[in-house]
Order: sequence, then structure tokens, then C-alpha cells
Amino acid sequence: MLKSIEPLRRSAFAAVLTLFAAATVALPVRAAAAGTQTWLVVSDIHLDPFDRRPHPSLFGSDTNLALFRSALAEMRRRVPDPAEVLLPGDFLAHDFTSRARRAGFAGSGAAGIETMRLIADAFAQAYPRARFAVALGNNDGPCGDYRTAFSSRFAAAVARIWQPLVDRGNAAPGFAESFTANGSYVASSPQRGTRFVVFDDVPLSSMYRGSCTDATSTGPESQVDWLDATLASTPPGTANVVLMHVPAGYDVFSTERTHGYFPWPFLEAGATARLLSAFSNRANRVAFVVAGHAHRFDVRIADGVSTIVFGSLSPVYHNNPAFYTLEVGPGGEPRDVRVFAFDEWTQSWQPARSFDAKWRAPSLDAKALGTLHARLGTDPALRQAWDAASSGWPSNGHIAWSTWGDAWRVPWCAQQYSGDGFAACAQLVARAESFRAGLAAMAFVAGAVIAGIALIPARRRRTERPNGD
Repeated sequence: MLKSIEPLRRSAFAAVLTLFAAATVALPVRAAAAGTQTWLVVSDIHLDPFDRRPHPSLFGSDTNLALFRSALAEMRRRVPDPAEVLLPGDFLAHDFTSRARRAGFAGSGAAGIETMRLIADAFAQAYPRARFAVALGNNDGPCGDYRTAFSSRFAAAVARIWQPLVDRGNAAPGFAESFTANGSYVASSPQRGTRFVVFDDVPLSSMYRGSCTDATSTGPESQVDWLDATLASTPPGTANVVLMHVPAGYDVFSTERTHGYFPWPFLEAGATARLLSAFSNRANRVAFVVAGHAHRFDVRIADGVSTIVFGSLSPVYHNNPAFYTLEVGPGGEPRDVRVFAFDEWTQSWQPARSFDAKWRAPSLDAKALGTLHARLGTDPALRQAWDAASSGWPSNGHIAWSTWGDAWRVPWCAQQYSGDGFAACAQLVARAESFRAGLAAMAFVAGAVIAGIALIPARRRRTERPNGD
């Protein structure tokens, strides 16, 4: 029985660190424009440190050590010197608690901390000069999915792990205290005139299940209050890049899996409205938003602010594992994204693909993305290509999961409508209404059955004769 995964760290990651030291450093795919920086983005790693199979994870599995090792080597080779590394959360594998228990741990707290340390140590070795911005995801709590551990020993331990990377060059004063308290913090950006507002929005999720401890419970209102106050205090001449795990808007996968009978929101409706208001308020100077969680690359456009949703390294939802670079201009504008994907069918890393070159979009601001969105609404071939791109360009599309097939209006409308208007755009109003009517009918029948059962004893008493009659 394993008492610690410290031996795992030494044995499994010794090879990773050796590989980094010996890796050949290559130039980026193409030079960035003057004043533009290259940032590396790796989302939804979902590392399963207990999976030691020699080959990288296949579709349907989270990231094993072999895939993580291969991805880090490819990052170091293809993106040798990013100014910033963005990690939008979900570091731990799905069902991490059960995996840890099967490996001999009493719970997932110690195993989660050591897995976080494995990931942080590997990135620190790969990128000793880059700054880091790190958000937590819904799978990163010590007591299960969609749980948080704010102001706990676990949160403090995770803060200590990431602090040396986030705080490089005194980039995030007060990081440990703020991150421990509510998972959120502010950090300076290497790009002049911009800063990061890292926001833990897991408590805003429609799936949120509360705190891991009874001592603290941070709800959506207090989290959004923190965001409002932080954006309102933006220094003059500074633009904000908001980093969070769960994007605002609708969950395409879940909506399609319910056949459109229930338009599934990522976040609670009230929280979504407040977020969109905060992002669109020009006084808050939000340049753009970075998110993950959906395991597919996508974009969201709301009230003049773009959200870039990055795909996952984990192939658990039948997408090619991928990492990305984001080119950011001197004013904080997102200019291009390149995807580096591991093709599951050929078991090899693909050449980089440029968003700008593929979609003829010179920027990822709301105006350029709005033009692209309109083209997607009228061009079936373009939608088919977007579907492949969102999954990391699988060479065998038959084994990947599609979201832009016959129900293409669901993902297309999700790009534009993060709140009201989505169901109507996606032509789901009638289905949603029938679903609600069905639920009401089921509730009525259930209530009638329960009431009928409750009346049975009374009826029996009325029909019984008194003793002696």
C-alpha cells in the first residue's frame, strides 16, 4: 500500500526532468509581430499519476504520465521561451478521490497535493524564466468534483506549490493569502499595460456542491463581489486579462446529450448576468477572457468582449490532446492562437496550426470573431472544419466526438448567447417547454400517488367495525 507518492515523483518524473535537460530547443513556428508576446496555454491537464502505462492516453482516458511527459517535451521543443504560461485549471484527473483510494491513500488530499507538486515542478524545470498564471478547476478540490477548499490546509499547500512560479519578479504580491482565501488573485503581466485577474468561478457553477469543510463556505455572491471590486480598482492605463476555469454561457455537450430538452448553463443565471455585466463595463477595461473546462477549443462573444475557451490536454472526451500559444499585442489584444495537437490515431504530434491563417481572422477580438461567427452560420463546410479544429484536428474523425453535426445550431448559438436568447437561437424553445411540462406532469402524478398512499390507512380505519359489533 502506498503511503506517499513521493517515490512516484522521483521515479516517474526523473525521466521527465532528464528529458527537459536534454531537449533540443527549436525556434517558434514563426516570429511574432513587433511588440507581440507569445504565451503558452495548457488547460484541463487532468493528470492521473497512478496510470503508468508506457503509451500516451487513448480516447476516453485522462492524461497519464506518458502523455504528460510527451506533451511537456513537445512544449519545450516547439515553444521554448514563452513570456507567460497560463494554466486555466483542472490539474487532477476525473474521479481523483477513487483513484487515490485504489492506490492506497485514505483520501485525495495528500495525493492531490503531491500531484500538484509534480505538475508545478515539471513546468518550473521546463520554463525557468516564464511567469505563470494559474486557476483552479472543478476537479481540483480534495473532496470531489465541484467542491472547493477555500481557507483550508489543502488550499494553503497548493498556494505554496504555485507561489514561486506565479510570483516570479514579484508579479503577484499577496498571492498566497488571496489564493488560499478564495482561489482568486491579481498578478502583473509581462506584457506592458496589462494585468491578470485570476478568478475562481467554480462556486458560480450550476453544479457547485459546496465547500469541503464546514468552517468556510464561499458562495457565488461573495466571489462576484470580489471580481467587481477588483475590476473597479484597475489602475489607469491598464487592461485586464481575466483567467478563469468555467466559461460563462451554455454547455454544448450537456445540452446536446439531453437532445436539447434542457439548455444546460455552465454557471448560475444570476452569476452569468453579473459576469457579463462586469466584463462589458468599459470602465473595467477587460481586454479578453481566457477559460477552459469544455475540453474543446471555442470562442464566446458577449457585449464586445471575447472569451477564448481552450481545449484540453486530457483526451477523455474523445478530443486530441492539445496545448496552445496565444499571441498578445502591446495593448492586450489577442492576435493569434496556434494549436499543437497529439493525434490519437497516428500517435504523433501534428504541425502547428494558426487560427489567423486558417480562418482569415487577424485578431481574436469581438469584432473579428463576430465576422467569423456569421460565416459559420452560413457555410456547412466551414462548420465541419471548425468541428475538427475544436477537437484538435483528428486524422480519423470517426473516432472523435462531434458537436457541430446535425445539431450545429447548439454550439453556434452558444458562441454568441451566454444568457437570454440561446434557446431561441438554437431552436430549443419548444423542446425545453415540453421538458418542463413533462416534469410538471411527473411531479403531479408523483404527488397524487403519494397522497393516495397516505389516505390508505384512513380509509381502512373507516371501514373497520368497532369491537363487539
